[in-house]
Amino acid sequence: MKRFPWFETILILVVMSMSLYAALSDAQNLSWRWFTRDDAYYYFKVAQNIGEGHGSTFDGVNRTNGYHPLWLLVCIPIFALARFDLILPLRVLLLVMSGLSVATGILLYRFISRIFTPAIGAMAALFWVFSRDTLNTLYQNGLESGIAAFFIVLLVYKLYEFEISWRRNGTSGKQIAVLAVIAVLAMFSRLDLVFLAGVVGIWILFRGSLLRFLLPLDIASTVILTLLAFVIRVDINGYYESVDVALLMMALSLIVKVPAAFLFGLYQHAVVSRPIELLKRLVLFALTGSLLTGGLMLASLQLGLVQGSFSRLIILVDLGLTFLFFGGSRLMRLGLRTDQSSSGVQDKPLDDFRTHWKRWLREGALYYGIVLGILGVYMAWNKLVFGTASPVSGQIKQWWASLPGRAYGGSSRDLLSFFGLSYTTDENAWRPVSRLLGGWAERMYNILPVVDVWRYLLLLTLFAIVFYIILLLNRKKGKSAIAQMSLIPLLSGAWLQVLYYSMLGYAAHKEWYWVSQLVITILTFSLILGLLYTFIRRVPYRHLIAWVVAAYVGFSMGAVFWRQIQITMPYDRWAPDTPYMDIVPLLEEHTEPGSLIGLTGGGNVGYFIHDRTVLNMDGLINSYAYFQVLQAHQGGQYLSNIGLDYVLANPVILDQQPYKGQFNEYLEPLNVFYGGKQLMRYRAP
Repeated sequence: MKRFPWFETILILVVMSMSLYAALSDAQNLSWRWFTRDDAYYYFKVAQNIGEGHGSTFDGVNRTNGYHPLWLLVCIPIFALARFDLILPLRVLLLVMSGLSVATGILLYRFISRIFTPAIGAMAALFWVFSRDTLNTLYQNGLESGIAAFFIVLLVYKLYEFEISWRRNGTSGKQIAVLAVIAVLAMFSRLDLVFLAGVVGIWILFRGSLLRFLLPLDIASTVILTLLAFVIRVDINGYYESVDVALLMMALSLIVKVPAAFLFGLYQHAVVSRPIELLKRLVLFALTGSLLTGGLMLASLQLGLVQGSFSRLIILVDLGLTFLFFGGSRLMRLGLRTDQSSSGVQDKPLDDFRTHWKRWLREGALYYGIVLGILGVYMAWNKLVFGTASPVSGQIKQWWASLPGRAYGGSSRDLLSFFGLSYTTDENAWRPVSRLLGGWAERMYNILPVVDVWRYLLLLTLFAIVFYIILLLNRKKGKSAIAQMSLIPLLSGAWLQVLYYSMLGYAAHKEWYWVSQLVITILTFSLILGLLYTFIRRVPYRHLIAWVVAAYVGFSMGAVFWRQIQITMPYDRWAPDTPYMDIVPLLEEHTEPGSLIGLTGGGNVGYFIHDRTVLNMDGLINSYAYFQVLQAHQGGQYLSNIGLDYVLANPVILDQQPYKGQFNEYLEPLNVFYGGKQLMRYRAP
């Protein structure tokens, strides 16, 4: 008889009751205290315009694709309600976001419970739905991060079922197709999850082989070590001055080193399970791979295939790092070896290929055909409709990073930020752990009087060592749990996502980018708790003890969460006639109905203003054509041609990059000010 899902039922009732309380509170709470991010209103206004038949546009004039597509599709029916009441869609959206949160928590509960015990699954779910970090970062912004988290966890859950299935009963094309579709949904939730979708294919195809575990790590390691070699040799600024050279070396490294690792037997049990043989092969591989890559780099520079400076010492740094990174992953796996680790070994590297290539080809064509095929259709449609294959918002931010000014931030300025490890900036990809360890590091000055960064790196290293020791204490369960949680493809995909932004240069990073990193954090701590739980398997009433701990986590975090909801979303706090944004009445007072008003941001103003239209001037939610004229410093004439009437902006910002004064001759200042911004009439000179 199937048990009643009492935990899931209670979780749904509690979370959704709190959310309903928040959603039904004063209307002004929704705009002033909950959905406060300008970026969210880019989605809301575009969705509203689509629902009203105006097409994919923020301002009704310019077509835009500056968004992640799946979340916009979710927003369209919700913001069709805006024709009746601007706040009603926000109330509905709050409940939708809460539903995504609790659904994600339930998925975590279900598969972690099956790997370890229900109490640990409950702890993971309770932390997810009641964590202030999770709420503030993923859900309260009203952005795509909530649906991205749901599909990442759904993908992990289905990969867990796939893991159990293929080991017992084999697999089918239908299972692979389902996983591919979920990977596509995750990718369209946040397009930078394309790296996760790609690595998951490796995880699926090479099951039963060491390629499955080591290839994703080797791909991520190759990218990391190549970038690190450049940064060590020429520092961050030097890297961005020679970014094309670095990217070429990264591509050549992947092309050369992965096949070389295969041919030198570094994906063979017979090699990886024998330390002396492994060391010999690693030395030969590192020398061959790095020297061949370096030779190809020098030839490319000599032939003029790429322009830029290249220090030959980078080849030596790359050689050392290649040995360390490729050797480190294999030594860690060697340490986790169990009695079954060396069973079924193949003596020759090509034996696996001869045995499995037909299956790899067939299943690879199915999985990647779905993922890349749908992605290709999406990009072709974007090119046809919007004039560019990828969202213009991402292109804008890469352009900002290439400019000398930092009005909108810029590319990474230090090593920790470059690799997503900074605990003080929006390039902090691994919060809340990185922020917690960073805080400890700052308080440890009296104990270890060195630079904060070194204490922070020391704590990160100690955490990694402790985690590995816990794995060693129960190797068999630790290895199986890592596989069942798909931690290797998750980790590899997460690192590739972080490095994508760093390697190309990217401005205005936001904390809600780092969704898969938060999922990995939850899974890692669940793994630690699960392994520690196995050490008390002979303790009487251990299940009761675990549930008592879970109940404590739920009650303590739930109480704090509920109190935060009450403080943030009060009742009868606002007068009924309080505007949803105080800037809106000001603009409506000093502009005529039907006016087209330019703002350097303008998402929330564009949504709440009446009888006027807001145009986004920074380009994030504008057209590709506007991006092109902005780059060419011809934006002033472009806005004049489409009939812009007013601009509300800080004149100092308009004189800086990326605008560089290209609108100045069209601006007639008015004596209307708001928060450092000035209203200006826009007229032809």
